[in-house]
Amino acid sequence: MATNTQILKDGSTVTIRPVRPDDAASNAAFIEALSPASKHFLFLGGVPRMNAPALQRLCEPREGRDMAFVAFSADEPARQIGVCRYAGATPHIGAEISIAVADDWQHKGLGNSLLDRLIEYARAQGITRLYSMDAANNTRMRTLAQHFGFAESPDPDDIHQVIFSLDIPCATGRDVCRASS
Repeated sequence: MATNTQILKDGSTVTIRPVRPDDAASNAAFIEALSPASKHFLFLGGVPRMNAPALQRLCEPREGRDMAFVAFSADEPARQIGVCRYAGATPHIGAEISIAVADDWQHKGLGNSLLDRLIEYARAQGITRLYSMDAANNTRMRTLAQHFGFAESPDPDDIHQVIFSLDIPCATGRDVCRASS
């Protein structure tokens, strides 16, 4: 899968590519540099710091079940500035997504670029649905989800969370892809 160079709406250039096992250090630095609010939304208030084995697992997606795209600034090629991933893909449930953009890179269109790439990859893999569980007050995710047509529903298990869900139409013209066909 190829590296993709994109120009964001502020004119800055980024490189988006699939995550690799050697991205663990840049991924750790990226997560560490997120603001407390961004970490809170990414981890739903949980995990303040991840251990080395967990960070390494994030950089080694399981074939057919997980995928992640990372973004780097063209001006600072060693600095990771975003990530968008899905995990645990199954034919009947779909895959859970997460997305994070460095605080100083927000509102430039990077989240849109990352999520667009992830959706297209999921479609090509026959994944029928993407969903995200988020804090109800995460307005950045709500705006991004609405832009892509995700449906929003309250989380039946937690009144402080919402579930965003997107059924993925097939590239072949069928209403929804059939991962098992």
